[in-house]
Amino acid sequence: MHTINIIHAEKKHKDFILHANDVINNVNDTEQTNGLRENIDKDYFCDNPKFKCLIAEIDGNPVGMILYSYFYWANDGEVLWISQMFIEEEYRNKGIFIKLIKKLREENKDIKIVSCATGDENIRMQKILRGYKAHEINLKFYYKKI
Repeated sequence: MHTINIIHAEKKHKDFILHANDVINNVNDTEQTNGLRENIDKDYFCDNPKFKCLIAEIDGNPVGMILYSYFYWANDGEVLWISQMFIEEEYRNKGIFIKLIKKLREENKDIKIVSCATGDENIRMQKILRGYKAHEINLKFYYKKI
C-alpha cells in the first residue's frame, strides 16, 4: 500500500466529505437531510469553521475522514464530539482508521472525553468503538430543527 497522509480537509475534499456523509446516513438509516450539503461552505470552508475534519489521503485521493467539533458537558468539561468517521470500503483494515485516530489524539492532547453516536444498525462502528474501550451510555438523543 502507498503512504497514508492525514491532513485537514481542504476545498478539494468537499465532494468526498459529502459522499461520506451520504454513505454514513444510509448505513445508520438516518433521516436524510441536505444540511451538510447546503451549509458546508459557510460552516467549514470559511474564516471561522464550526467543525474540523481530518482527511486520510492515498496518492492524493481521499479515502477516509473524521469530522468533529467540541462542546461542554457539565459533568466532564470540554468534550470532543466525533460527528462522523468514514473509510471507503476498499481501504478498510489497512490502518487508515488508526492513523486518523492517532492524528486526532495528537491535535487534542488536552481533551479527556471523546463522544460520538452511531445508529443501532451500524454494527461495524459499534464493534470499533467497543474495541477502543468506549462505553455505551443510556442517554437518548433528541433532535428538533428550529
